[in-house]
Amino acid sequence: MEAVFRRFASFFLLLPIAALAVELISGPTLTQQPGQATLSWSTDTPCGSRLSYGTRVDRLEQKISGPVTTTHTAVLTGLPSAGTIYYELGSARTKLAAGSFVIGQATSVAPAASTAAAEEKAPKSLLERVVDALRPQGEKPGLSPKAAPSSQAPRAPPTHATWGRMETLQDHFDRHGADFHSKSPDEYAAQAWHFLQRARAGGLLMKWDDADGTLRVYDPATRAFAAYTSHGKTKTYFRPNSPTYWQRQPGRSIQPAQIPFP
Repeated sequence: MEAVFRRFASFFLLLPIAALAVELISGPTLTQQPGQATLSWSTDTPCGSRLSYGTRVDRLEQKISGPVTTTHTAVLTGLPSAGTIYYELGSARTKLAAGSFVIGQATSVAPAASTAAAEEKAPKSLLERVVDALRPQGEKPGLSPKAAPSSQAPRAPPTHATWGRMETLQDHFDRHGADFHSKSPDEYAAQAWHFLQRARAGGLLMKWDDADGTLRVYDPATRAFAAYTSHGKTKTYFRPNSPTYWQRQPGRSIQPAQIPFP
């Protein structure tokens, strides 16, 4: 009984930390005018706006702060007439992305390098945590029929062919692998690939984001969510806890025949 109580107590201690999770859901986007530039991005939950920038990637000495919101804007002023600007953006507690752009080229913003914190999963509800705590050791919750891998399912290609940025895979597995009971990063990557194949076959919700070339897929039955690059490689795969998470994702709804990559 005492052990069960300690496990209950640990969840109440963890909840304030988990509630701080923030995810970058769109952007950053760039606009420029002589001597200044504006970066905009969106997060899934309200947080403060923080941006650091400079002309050297190792010296981001200029700082910008903004109010708590889900739609963030930072105006970079006093820029030189030419050169590259490097930046990091996020909240007061979390770095969400880093990138660069060339001064005077309005479309030259480099794809932001999402950090692990940017894609940290939404926390489980208290009820889900309590159920997990009381489950006997070694017992795992059963997957729904839709989520269970079929014995007839095709073998996934090698991980390096399905995952977008290999240097992020371990981070994603550490944070989200438990959502799908993955035993290894390779198994987790394969599950994300199979999720995309289910989307191709129909029956899952899909959005295509023309702004950054991202395909987003959601299964309302299992709450599984994934994002894929314009080449069909996985960016992230997890179970968001928020019931409105999918509705807040950018992009236009598409059907399997409209997936813009082979």
